[in-house]
Amino acid sequence: MLDSYADIFARRADRYYRAMDMFPKARDAEFAVVADCLDADCKVVYDMPSGSGWLRRYIADDIRYVAVEPAEYFQQRCPSDERSSSLLAQVEAVPAPAGTACAIISLAGLHHAPDLSVIFAEMHRLLKPGGQLVIADVGAGSSADRFLNVYVDANNSMGHEGRFLDEETARLLVAAGFEVIEDRQAETPWVFGDRISAGAYCRDLFGIDGQSAEQVCDALADIVGLSEGDGSHVVQWSLRRIICRKPG
Repeated sequence: MLDSYADIFARRADRYYRAMDMFPKARDAEFAVVADCLDADCKVVYDMPSGSGWLRRYIADDIRYVAVEPAEYFQQRCPSDERSSSLLAQVEAVPAPAGTACAIISLAGLHHAPDLSVIFAEMHRLLKPGGQLVIADVGAGSSADRFLNVYVDANNSMGHEGRFLDEETARLLVAAGFEVIEDRQAETPWVFGDRISAGAYCRDLFGIDGQSAEQVCDALADIVGLSEGDGSHVVQWSLRRIICRKPG
């Protein structure tokens, strides 16, 4: 069992990227659930950890986007233009001045972190007074938790032992100096054109070994929920979303 985000994706970032590249719109609802709640006057947003910077396409063009990414494979594929940049860095120690972020988003990456208190302290440092922190990740005890920490753990040669968001997470945020504005489970369905695509996507996204796309589909249906309607197949994924603010 590898214990850090950088170690994990040094081994399987290519499969994760392939899944996202083949089905770039499957998780539209998931990316929107963090992007859509940004303050209207946000000028600079940090994405920590960013993967390959897929979130950029959901952020308004006039907002400066900074991807903070520990895995070199992902960081090399982050967007780079006059409004987008990336840093190859651990999210526990970001080489950027204090108070430079209007907002920080963290989507589905913190469950690989061994010590959230260190990360939350660093996020607090990076945010300007009054700045916003939006975290969305798997909720402890949810169906996504069971899929990842039971089925994927049993069928990924590297294992999967996520440390998912729970009541302690909000306490750690408060201890780091944040005010928690919202803490709730949010529906973030993944949408595919056919059933097998859903299985193939999750097989690569989560590094599942020795299972066919059909077998992964069956596990999704049994554990998470997989529905059909209007020409699409929907994985009933959900995430716990926590919105915080650094006091001004």
